[in-house]
Amino acid sequence: MGIEELVEELYGEGLEPAGHREIGLPNGSTIIVKLEYYMDFDKDPLRTVKRKPATLLLHDTLEKGYIKENKVIVTASSGNFLRELALQAIKHGFKVIGVTPPVMPRENQEIIRALGVDMIHVSEEYDLCPRETTVFFTRALAEKNRFRMVNIDQYYSWQNVLSHVFMTWREVKEIGDIDYVCAPLGSTGTFMGLCLGSRLEGERIEMIGIQPPRTHHIPGVHHIIGECEWNPEIFSPTLSRNVRTVDDVDSYAGLLMLWEKGVYGGPSTGMGFIEALRVAEKNPGSRVLTISADSIYSYRDYVLDFLPRIRDEILSRYPHLEETLEKYLSWLRGLPTLEERLEAIRRTYRPEGEVGRVYQVEEALSMDYSP
Repeated sequence: MGIEELVEELYGEGLEPAGHREIGLPNGSTIIVKLEYYMDFDKDPLRTVKRKPATLLLHDTLEKGYIKENKVIVTASSGNFLRELALQAIKHGFKVIGVTPPVMPRENQEIIRALGVDMIHVSEEYDLCPRETTVFFTRALAEKNRFRMVNIDQYYSWQNVLSHVFMTWREVKEIGDIDYVCAPLGSTGTFMGLCLGSRLEGERIEMIGIQPPRTHHIPGVHHIIGECEWNPEIFSPTLSRNVRTVDDVDSYAGLLMLWEKGVYGGPSTGMGFIEALRVAEKNPGSRVLTISADSIYSYRDYVLDFLPRIRDEILSRYPHLEETLEKYLSWLRGLPTLEERLEAIRRTYRPEGEVGRVYQVEEALSMDYSP
């Protein structure tokens, strides 16, 4: 089956576009927020932009015969890719082990465990830059256990990029004329896929990658260019080096602004939106698209804890958001608790078996990885 035929098949299995929201500005510009999840959380509470690469990478690995009955899947992930891979594993009957970084929302860990996934947690004493240890450890672990384990590596596989060329880029074109795209950077697959799709078709869209600073509190995104010595192998400077940095304060301010417009994205959505807002304000009459990779569903407790810590900094830059910030915190408190969300996940996806366990690096080195 060719990739185009596969994409059509996948669109029929729950990967159809989730819609977008348009926000008009006084200068005639428009910001388009492309949603990668349903606004109705009950419909599919864990859907994210990572469903595309997770589905395509797993399908490719199955087609090549790398996954057999005696093998388990391992992957490095800070959350979304691991969750999406776990959902695919439930469907196909495989076991998944995730290698996760030091900083990760606790509720995200509990959600992943509820899907039956075991996690190897890389603690802070092993951390180099935000991702290196998790990625390199996963690769070494898979090589050491190559007869029992297969690594689905989103940072290395160009199937990640191609999933966004054939799906995300196609969906962006269907929205209409776009002048700029602001894409938050995680594995960089979305950004690279959009850059490649645009270049292949000769489009004159300015692609802008949005990264956090070296130290940040925005789950799922990573510092790509600057202080780290390693970038994902799929990140190609020949396609684009147009990367801008947005800090926590601006990112969470963007989250509040979007909430006022009825968009309930995760923290990285605010990071992409605030840069899109800057671009739109500097270019009257432009159309600027940003990607909302995931919803607030998996970050409610994390944001409730962190947002009050930077409240004063946000209001010093954006004093007009004071009332919005208080209303947003009140709204978050009214969302389902973690236990209620875990129950909804079990009801929606019906994982079998026990809740996943969390292992430390030392334990992982001596474990038996038989499925």
